[in-house]
Amino acid sequence: MSYKIEYKGKTVELPDFGNMPVGVLRKARHQPEDEISWFILESVLDEKQLDVLDSLPVSEFKKHIQAWTGGTGLGE
Repeated sequence: MSYKIEYKGKTVELPDFGNMPVGVLRKARHQPEDEISWFILESVLDEKQLDVLDSLPVSEFKKHIQAWTGGTGLGE
């Protein structure tokens, strides 16, 4: 099941975090800690979806990322 973020009439659909391709996580481990989240998101979303994320306020973004990951940090 995916996780949907709706903002200003646009939708971003993130894949179920538990079904993340292992290859994305394997490659993410080589990224600097402050880049891991972005690497993962850029690996699973297209440009249109990333544009929607870019328009989110930080507080809204954090709320959705925590809900998507079940509270686990993307780099963990």
